[in-house]
Amino acid sequence: MAFARLLLVAAFAVCVVPAWALNDDEDRERHKADAIDRVVESHDFSLILGAGRVFIRQAAIRSARGLLAEWGQEAGLDSTWNESAGQWQAAERALLEGADAITERRFENPGWISEAWQTYTSDLLSGEEADHIATHFTTEGGRRQRQLMDWFLGETVLFIYTYTDRIQYNLAGSEEDMRRLQRIAQQRIPAEDVEFASRFADTLNFIGRDPGLKYWKMLGIPLVGEIVRHIDGVAREIENDLRLRRAVAQPYIDAFRRGS
Repeated sequence: MAFARLLLVAAFAVCVVPAWALNDDEDRERHKADAIDRVVESHDFSLILGAGRVFIRQAAIRSARGLLAEWGQEAGLDSTWNESAGQWQAAERALLEGADAITERRFENPGWISEAWQTYTSDLLSGEEADHIATHFTTEGGRRQRQLMDWFLGETVLFIYTYTDRIQYNLAGSEEDMRRLQRIAQQRIPAEDVEFASRFADTLNFIGRDPGLKYWKMLGIPLVGEIVRHIDGVAREIENDLRLRRAVAQPYIDAFRRGS
């Protein structure tokens, strides 16, 4: 009987203790989620999105032009079917309308980057660490440091695409996106203020030890990789969609053939 009572008490304890633990866990999770939201919301995605936008636009333009050349050749058109022809330009505009719709849906809404940022940050940091970073970014030195981090991340994404020759600075049709990117890039920390760390000692402490150090490493490697994969995925989706849109271009190809 004594053993049975012991088992009963143990079973009761198992049922009761997790209820308290659950409340503690829920509080910790809420605290962590709030801290991570504050960390992510403090960042400015403008330069990252600007670089990605230029690449996606240029990838769409190259895909559309390659397909128009291919379809024109299949239709028996001669070398006058090219980018200078009015019907070609009209067909290109019609094709890129579909590309713009995909870009708007899959890229322009920054929810995708916030979600990725939150996932990687949550996997890396505890609630206390995330709170420490979020609090640091509210200080004057931390704000300037965060701005520099955002600029560096955007430049890294831009470098990846320019180094691999997937962004061209003179590609016709992408001029407005390129000008928009340049305007965003010019908003970085002024050159005379890049030595702000000498005036804000906390910025050196932040980047020189955890959690700031491991957060910065996460941003610069795995998160940038995830961002580039998403941007590449949008470009691939556009390319695949364009291949299915020959019917959109065909009237312009037929009109050119009749007029030539």
